[in-house]
Amino acid sequence: MPSLDHVRLVVSLVALALSAGAASAVAAGAETAPVPVEPTGKTVTISVREVAGKLRFVGPSTVTAGDELEIVNRTDPQRLGPVTFSLVRRGHLPKTKHAQAVCFTPGHICWAIAEWQGVHGEGTPTINPAEAGEPGWDTMGANGVPGDSWFSGTESGGTFGQEVTATPGTRLWFMDAIHPWLRGTIKVTAPKY
Repeated sequence: MPSLDHVRLVVSLVALALSAGAASAVAAGAETAPVPVEPTGKTVTISVREVAGKLRFVGPSTVTAGDELEIVNRTDPQRLGPVTFSLVRRGHLPKTKHAQAVCFTPGHICWAIAEWQGVHGEGTPTINPAEAGEPGWDTMGANGVPGDSWFSGTESGGTFGQEVTATPGTRLWFMDAIHPWLRGTIKVTAPKY
């Protein structure tokens, strides 16, 4: 049978190990917590345009974390329909003609984007913009996982901007749920101080 001193020593060592583990967990949690992004005061624009008879997202290939990313619809929504700017995980982008044709049916990404924006079936979004994750452009969605999204509305010149809060190094993939072949990407870079 172990002595009382031996039992006290074991209990003390276990308590010390547990407190060290808790301190490590707190420190690890502090390392993985998102670092707040400071606004840069700059605005970067992605436009939706009709180019050579086709809809296109036109904009830069990079944006700095903390920049305001503004989306501008420069098309005629009465003629071409409204658009969305929706952050989507790359693997959920509809790449084939068949995937694009069925995109706005249950279980597909265009349907999911409509749900993020409060549409169930047909109708106009009731949540605009749809925010997931932290405030700002940072969260790419999937089926069953909401992402950030904006609906342009049916009037010409729809515009919406908000800060890019995604972590530098992230590549943001985006698409239009109404025209599922319309998509693009932009890489988030670190601010230079």
